[in-house]
Amino acid sequence: MCWAIKLTFFFRSFNLNSVNAFRLNPLKDISHFKQLGKLPQVSWNADFGHYGKIFGESTAFLTGAAYSQEASAQFVARVVDAQPGEKILDLAAAPGGKTTQIAADMQNRGLLVANEINFGRAKILSENVERSGITNCLVTNHRPDDLATRFVNYFDKILLDAPCSGEGMFRKDHQAVQYWHTGYNQECADRQREILRSTVAMLRPGGQLIYSTCTFAPEEDEQIMSWLLTHYPEFQLSDIQKTAGIEDGRPDWADGNKTLSKAARLWPDKINGEGHFVARLVKTKSHIPEASSSQLISNLKQNEQRLLSEFLTSLDLSLPMRNIYQFGAYFYLFPQNCPEIKGLKVLRLGLQIAELKNKRFLPAHSLALSLSKDNFSQSYELSDTELRQFVHGDVITQPKTILKKGWVLMTKKNNGIGFGRYSDHMIKNFYPKGLRKLIHAQLSES
Repeated sequence: MCWAIKLTFFFRSFNLNSVNAFRLNPLKDISHFKQLGKLPQVSWNADFGHYGKIFGESTAFLTGAAYSQEASAQFVARVVDAQPGEKILDLAAAPGGKTTQIAADMQNRGLLVANEINFGRAKILSENVERSGITNCLVTNHRPDDLATRFVNYFDKILLDAPCSGEGMFRKDHQAVQYWHTGYNQECADRQREILRSTVAMLRPGGQLIYSTCTFAPEEDEQIMSWLLTHYPEFQLSDIQKTAGIEDGRPDWADGNKTLSKAARLWPDKINGEGHFVARLVKTKSHIPEASSSQLISNLKQNEQRLLSEFLTSLDLSLPMRNIYQFGAYFYLFPQNCPEIKGLKVLRLGLQIAELKNKRFLPAHSLALSLSKDNFSQSYELSDTELRQFVHGDVITQPKTILKKGWVLMTKKNNGIGFGRYSDHMIKNFYPKGLRKLIHAQLSES
């Protein structure tokens, strides 16, 4: 096919509607979302990726059982291929689609650091991590060069979904068209090089760097990879398995280095998704000595440890006390092999489990979202009507099942969605005020 015809199909793709997709979350009980699982599969993420739309008022969204994520973006985390027990950095992580997919692949085991330089976006990232029931993630708010001084030769894998000109998202995000201008590709490329200078120092020898953009621009894709290979000869491009429709990188758009073909290009006229570029590199050696990285240890005093242990036992929860850290009135279960956090701006330290208020412990909302009905002393399955009431902050009167006085895990389709406290034939609502909403739409699987 000649170039003129290829370009015609490419430009016609921008007149088509963007393609909605989502992922089911294996960290949750997804057995009751069978209808969602019957929707068309995303071929490169066939286990959990599907085409369709997830609404913010749906049961799937509120329980964290599904995450709305564009299909091509799901390919990036497939290239990361995260494994349980690894130490992984998602350097530019907001809003959290790739972070939550990586965490699911890690099965909540190992260490995942999700960083975002913009504080407002970092808060959104933290909320998405929480709703997804992730327990092994540190959400941080730092410049890449700040992190690089702390984590020299540290991570097994780093994902840099680099800030870019966003051309691959033009039909999905019309604002991306508005802020594009002549010279924007070069501005983004300069920024990407600066970020990569910090990124390469944080990867251990033998580790993998996954670089991705949502732009078509060679200046931000093949040419950035060519620059990195030239200036950091310890890096080599690694093969990426490409499914039908995903094409090789283009050496002729850079310096002709044939290994650039190992990268992947996702074109919206060739696949059922938006535009992306992905490359995987392996760090073969390093001349920089590894920095000593002390691990975080529990700071609980003996009396606090005893009282918290008694509280958790009353809820039928067994958590390793050696991995619990106290910030003021709040208590967190931090991941195994968690680095020392002094000097880090941390928005989320693993899993918040409790708050000490008026000399008594309250279970944290994050804890509820990490549990299913079988993981807590008692639970209450909400009907659709009761779910609308609960997330609006209403008391549940005359519950339909027998409960004993005390804390109750409120569930929908077996997944924890918040806490209540049962007394005098009603369940007092502890759903966070900042999350409460009035839901008018009929709740369903989608």
